Amino acid sequence: MIAAWDGLAVTEQGAGPAVLWLHGYTMRAEVWRAVWRQLPGWRHVGLDLPWHGRSRPLRPGEDLAGLADTVVAGARAAGVRHLAALSLGTVLATEMAVRHSDAFLSLTLSAPALAGMPHEPAVARRYADLAALYRRSGAGPHMTALWMSYPPAIFAGVAARPAVDAGLRAVVDRHRWRELPEGGMQRLLERPQRAGDLARVAASVLVLVGDGDLLFHRACARSIVAATPSASLRVLPGTGHLAPLEEPAAAAAVIEAHLLAANARRDR
Repeated sequence: MIAAWDGLAVTEQGAGPAVLWLHGYTMRAEVWRAVWRQLPGWRHVGLDLPWHGRSRPLRPGEDLAGLADTVVAGARAAGVRHLAALSLGTVLATEMAVRHSDAFLSLTLSAPALAGMPHEPAVARRYADLAALYRRSGAGPHMTALWMSYPPAIFAGVAARPAVDAGLRAVVDRHRWRELPEGGMQRLLERPQRAGDLARVAASVLVLVGDGDLLFHRACARSIVAATPSASLRVLPGTGHLAPLEEPAAAAAVIEAHLLAANARRDR
């Protein structure tokens, strides 16, 4: 079922306690389906971020805080009490959890990022190259080829799994790159977030990384766990930056244990 929260496309699948899933840059909610298949006892609510999938762009003046408030309002109306996010999606998830500290029972941050955190030099160069290529040639598979190429190692774990690589390329090929003329996703990243802000969050926090993830994301994961008493760190061996997409069964097992533990704490 496809619906919308204030112009943001939402896909729902399954039945049970609801989990809201936020994807990474250039993706859409459907990238989570392999994980969802491993979690049949849950209602999965996948949101397309602004400029992604079927969702609207950011509105003039809309910032990360405003977007977080909009999505939390939709989550409350839909009865969602669990939040899971990947890479860019973790920036929004963190803002939602900090601004609405009692809204969720659990928070899962995979390959976490914080607004204002530095990028590895190769990643920063890749974003600049994408903007330049889009100005010259517009959207198309050439953008996917550049975005998913190595280095940097954003998609290295995906590239090692041909079936995953093919499926994800098909998703990224559909991205329209409409955000680039407006400065990319930079408007969502302007105000720095601090790992310590998560200490105010009532939800239990799971931080999930691949052992081959990018250095800055692994450092961000450690800083979140160090600053957040309720946080725990799990490392998925043999995976990279997109660990849940690379090994959905292994990631789902870790995430479901976290979800069940959060529900059990609520029921005590």
